[in-house]
Amino acid sequence: MTHPRSVSTRVVNTTEPVIQGIDHLIVMSADLDRSETRWRSLGFATTPRGFHDSGGTANHLIILQRTYLELLGLVTPGQESPYRALMSGTPGLWGIALKGSADAAYRLWSSLGLEVAAPANLSRPVLIGGRSERAQFRITMLARAPGLPFPLFCCEHLTPQFVWEPGRATHPNGATSLREVILTAGSAPLRRQLERIFDIAPAPGDSRTNTILTGETRITFLDEGDFRRRFGQIAAPPTGAGPPIAAISLESVNLAAARAAAQAAGNAVTATEGDGFIEALADEGVVLEWVPARIRNRE
Repeated sequence: MTHPRSVSTRVVNTTEPVIQGIDHLIVMSADLDRSETRWRSLGFATTPRGFHDSGGTANHLIILQRTYLELLGLVTPGQESPYRALMSGTPGLWGIALKGSADAAYRLWSSLGLEVAAPANLSRPVLIGGRSERAQFRITMLARAPGLPFPLFCCEHLTPQFVWEPGRATHPNGATSLREVILTAGSAPLRRQLERIFDIAPAPGDSRTNTILTGETRITFLDEGDFRRRFGQIAAPPTGAGPPIAAISLESVNLAAARAAAQAAGNAVTATEGDGFIEALADEGVVLEWVPARIRNRE
């Protein structure tokens, strides 16, 4: 892929980072109807189904305070879709969308010599208060590579009011925020690659940890042994055929309601510190860790 010479000079923003955190996570579904029912049974509120203009795929969103989970599935058998190859694999957490300006991310990533697609505008119809509107986005996507084993792109919301609609982030299970994303992969190479992508200065060799911070969310790298020690036997780490995004940690203001919903849905639950717990959604390919919500200053 070639890039215009005009973007070869790195642009430094001295007021805020180019990458400002995680915008949303993509949960690939083998059966979107079943997935929506499954997540709703766990106490999540979902948005009405949205259909992509590219054809063949649709989604339901689980809106949190500053991010969201996108349940993505095929809905038109046989129709071409850029996601079809991914969806033919195991379901689960297959991609990370980052928060920020798509054009600024493109300039940054191009300056680092990364293979990245030029920014493009996308949209899809949404129903807001009984009215048909269009949610509009501008994205730039990094190419898949051995050092980047899952889709990663910057997603800029041009019409955020049509995604973070008032009331959408209220869930019966009390879910509020994405605390942590846990990856199981060759931790050192992937961590270095993500530090470059997020434009984070690497720590000195002897002070490096297995965690980096982007926005308000930690990304933690665990090998298989550490993953099993943390999450126990109910949560199997991804296989080599699946993505290395192994688990997510969600904050809740009502852990009792989240636990009751998990148990009512028949999920195995393992208690953790601070009234938290872990549940595994084997049919969705997702492990959830629940933790108490942090107190934040009003914005």
